[in-house]
Amino acid sequence: MPRKAPSQVRMDLPARIPALPERGVVPGVSAATLAAIARVEHRRFRRGDTYRSLRHWHRTVYQRGPWIIYPAADDGHGCCDSVGWCRGTLESICHLLPPRARRQLRAVINPLDERFLARTLNDPYAAPDDPWWRRRLTY
Repeated sequence: MPRKAPSQVRMDLPARIPALPERGVVPGVSAATLAAIARVEHRRFRRGDTYRSLRHWHRTVYQRGPWIIYPAADDGHGCCDSVGWCRGTLESICHLLPPRARRQLRAVINPLDERFLARTLNDPYAAPDDPWWRRRLTY
């Protein structure tokens, strides 16, 4: 009886759906900082909020298109604007971290902030008491 080729056996297998990670690892920070982030998330946020916020902030800053970007006011977060949500979450987490962990996380966030400032325009009609990331022009 002839055998099936290995490629045919693989094609007959059901497709695997990759599991989404519960908690992503923030690149560029130490294990102690990751532990501090996990403690903060356990107390005040959902598990993995730092990773998801950082990933979304990175995607917003490095989106394709012309050099000047206008971040969408609503990008799939339903009730709130996504730029304000992800950057606000990162800022809140930074305030709750111990100093050394805060420095390491800010070292990851600062280059993204600088690129966002360089690629967006100031909104002259924004409220002056808003955080700096909300005082940028959107769609």
